[in-house]
Amino acid sequence: MALSDSEIQSLRRHLGYGNISVGGYPYTPDGFLELFSQVVAPNLQTALETTATTSVAAAGVTAITLASVTGIAAYTRLVIDVGDDAEIVTVRSVSGSAVTATFAKAHTQPYPVAIESGTAVLRTLLHSADAAYDRLRSSSITKTAGLKQLGKGEIEWFEGGYVLRDTLAHYRSIQQQISDLVRVSIAGGGEAVSLLEAY
Repeated sequence: MALSDSEIQSLRRHLGYGNISVGGYPYTPDGFLELFSQVVAPNLQTALETTATTSVAAAGVTAITLASVTGIAAYTRLVIDVGDDAEIVTVRSVSGSAVTATFAKAHTQPYPVAIESGTAVLRTLLHSADAAYDRLRSSSITKTAGLKQLGKGEIEWFEGGYVLRDTLAHYRSIQQQISDLVRVSIAGGGEAVSLLEAY
């Protein structure tokens, strides 16, 4: 399945190219809307995307039935489910329309299953980037940065101030993985997210 418009918008945002449309180009003449919609989206490698018709009750080795097993063999890596429920498994065996793998999570049918390819990997990375970006903007970060106490010339920082640094490093790592996957550099050299600073 091709990338949706919202996935292209998310991709552009995480790589720092913003979400200005063609009508805004006299003010932002970067030309990257065309790159994402006409080059990256239609040419990103894709493979089988199907649906599982059986549930996974608990973690462990489980056989699931798929609507299609075209291109799936032992050792094929599959992206199971989406969002927070997604996981990557390696196929142990295929018998008819049943695929056996070791699962870490439970899954309720029907859920999407895709061979790990450019599109499936990008979707997983975009979800991780969205989660890290949301965390950067959350109160769990803003409450941990800044001064804890100011008295007699001493400044003591919140010990949790490192949460911002570590979360930002994690987000930038995901950005770089996305950039490497689609072969598009991060705009501004990786400064696609504003730094929060305490003065």
